[in-house]
Amino acid sequence: MKKFFILTICAIISFGAVAQVQIKAPDLESLKKEVAKSNADTANPKKKDQPKTWVQRAGKLVSVHEKATMGANRGMHKAIFATLTKEAKAETVGGVEYEVLVFPTIDFYFDKNSGTLVLWKEKETATERPLSQAYASYLKAVELDVKGAQTKKIKEGLTSLSGKLREEGLIAYIGDNYKLAQQYFMEAVEAMLHPVVGGSLDTVLASFAFYAGVVSLDESVSDYDNAIRYMKLCIDNAFFEDGSVYSYLAKAQAAKGDTTAQEQTLSEGFVKFPSNQAILIELINLYLSAGENEDKVIAYLKKAQENEPTNATLYFAEATLYEKLKRFDDAERLYLKTVEVDSASYNGYYNLGALYYNRAVEYIKEAQEIKDWKDPKIKELEKQANDEFKRSLAPFKKAHELQPNDKYALENVKNIYFRFRDESKEMMDLYNLYNEKYTKLQGL
Repeated sequence: MKKFFILTICAIISFGAVAQVQIKAPDLESLKKEVAKSNADTANPKKKDQPKTWVQRAGKLVSVHEKATMGANRGMHKAIFATLTKEAKAETVGGVEYEVLVFPTIDFYFDKNSGTLVLWKEKETATERPLSQAYASYLKAVELDVKGAQTKKIKEGLTSLSGKLREEGLIAYIGDNYKLAQQYFMEAVEAMLHPVVGGSLDTVLASFAFYAGVVSLDESVSDYDNAIRYMKLCIDNAFFEDGSVYSYLAKAQAAKGDTTAQEQTLSEGFVKFPSNQAILIELINLYLSAGENEDKVIAYLKKAQENEPTNATLYFAEATLYEKLKRFDDAERLYLKTVEVDSASYNGYYNLGALYYNRAVEYIKEAQEIKDWKDPKIKELEKQANDEFKRSLAPFKKAHELQPNDKYALENVKNIYFRFRDESKEMMDLYNLYNEKYTKLQGL
């Protein structure tokens, strides 16, 4: 899974300055004894049916977690921990290399540049997932607390616990454990949705509902029911992520084979967010795979263009559809409209160049299939190919001007001039110019 929302999460969770932090290495045996005592209390016939017992258990499990993780918070500096261990190593997680401080039961991973704490991994625990157990304990307390005597403590406990669950979910996510991240994100949301707490989503909590839905879709989790639940929860609370919620909801519905719901979701999403390319492309693919007439898709695009006549991406989307349908004249017309509306559209210029270039390649293939090398059709096709190659130069060069460090347009320009380098000194000079540019770019 592409970790596209990691910066968003980090921005939501803010960390203040940390000073005079007192930490110490976990005493695993003591923590096991604390858990054992709590287990005994919940098994005691005189205590197990008292809501207070379960509230205390929840608090104890949170305390066990904090001691096991040495009171760590993301953003703390490496220097706070470095005095307690001499063992360190480098380790790559999710393609990122971290500095790791090693303790007997837990490892801490720090950003190599800033020295700030990014994640941790427990190697041995007093009990499995104490924060999740704490959440379950609060739910048990609610069940038993028919008189509401513990309501205030439960509300405070669940509110505090939700923040800790969010952070553990983020750590699991960065550590590539998407199944665990999903569980923590879901518990964090459900804790705050509980009627005892308030039962509503603010923007921050809605974002974690969105993350819970996203990780539910990852192939390592494939929990489509929960993906649907949390995306719908976002929609119900007007949290849309610029329309991405509809796209992910549709993916989950498609995975469950519910194409009717998928179409309804994409249609609704497209009406609200006509510029969202993911929604548009999925809607187009849905109709095309179902054998629908392309006019149905084009109707959506035309409606969107009426609403946003200066939105170049909508003309670009229509052009790509025509190209897929092999309606090349229409594709050319819409790519030209794209760059007319947005003269800085790299994609518009690049795809226009590619349209001409690919047409040239088709002429060459057609010529190569003619068996009689004397057939005058070969020269005619070669001329058509050369005309199309030269035609593609202007849009490719414009695309290169717009993104000079992108190699693809530049490489195409270089290759076309190479094809015509023997035509004239000018063509040879232009080939040398663009070849030099390309060589330098490759060396960056």
